[in-house]
Amino acid sequence: MTLLAFDPARLDGLRLALGAALDDLDRVRSHDLAAAEAMRTLRSASQLLGDVWLPRIRRVLDSKSMSAPTRTKLGDEIGNSVPYPVGPGPAWQLTLDPGGHRSHADGDHALVAGPRLPGSRSFGEVVAAIMSGELVPMTAPLDANGRAGARYSSIAFAPATQTEVGHADLTSSALKFIDIASDGLPVGWRETKGMTVFYLRDARAISTVHVLSAYDRDLGPDTLSELTTEATVSGYLVVKQDSSTAEVNVQIGPDSQDMTQTFPIISQSSSAYNGVFYPDTPADFEPITHEPRFVGAPTWTFTTSASPMVDGWGTWGL
Repeated sequence: MTLLAFDPARLDGLRLALGAALDDLDRVRSHDLAAAEAMRTLRSASQLLGDVWLPRIRRVLDSKSMSAPTRTKLGDEIGNSVPYPVGPGPAWQLTLDPGGHRSHADGDHALVAGPRLPGSRSFGEVVAAIMSGELVPMTAPLDANGRAGARYSSIAFAPATQTEVGHADLTSSALKFIDIASDGLPVGWRETKGMTVFYLRDARAISTVHVLSAYDRDLGPDTLSELTTEATVSGYLVVKQDSSTAEVNVQIGPDSQDMTQTFPIISQSSSAYNGVFYPDTPADFEPITHEPRFVGAPTWTFTTSASPMVDGWGTWGL
């Protein structure tokens, strides 16, 4: 259970201030192409205020359970509450939150009050929310299922900011043993696997439609640019990565008995990734404008193909 405390007058003042801020944001208009990204950020902020914060504040103010407890000064013990505050300081309404959640970060059971802030989940909380179905993934890109001439889509993400939430090493014990043994073998193999969770804030998500045909893996497939859509969205990107390196080694050093003193004369590396994006709120894709503007290059691109269509693309799924 989480202890909630608030001053009704101050909370109502916050409601009025947020309402005024929302009105100001709604009145901002600009048709300048250079301001397109700024306008998308403003719309995202308006949506957060109007759909998340203001309704929560109204529910707290309208809740009858919050007016039943006695009034007490902040800092007094719950069991020793007095009907009215003694001395200076605001009077607060105190009660226990029946919906309070616990944070299990670092193995501690810390009580957390109020709504969860966007991007505040730990690595373990993200994984647990995915397993329980609390976090809902973005709709997967369309797959051509190997049919020549069929349409398929890709989703690319260009985040305004990208924060690493946490990482887990998924490399098996067998692969780790092979990595160590490769130091003393003429032919070596090194492979690492891991899962990383990122939080993308105000990411530009671009959904692009392609036609399955022959193409250059460096240049990319044929694109139906008139069907391209985009949205500004924040959320968790979960990525599994697999990196491998094949080596041909020669022994070096004066000590011929030490088989680990080797140097790779030939090395070939490859890497692949797959992942899924879990948005804070459902993405609202709109037709992309083809007028000149400045935008950031995508950091991640996914398809549902078993093997990504282009070098550098990843596969949607975990």
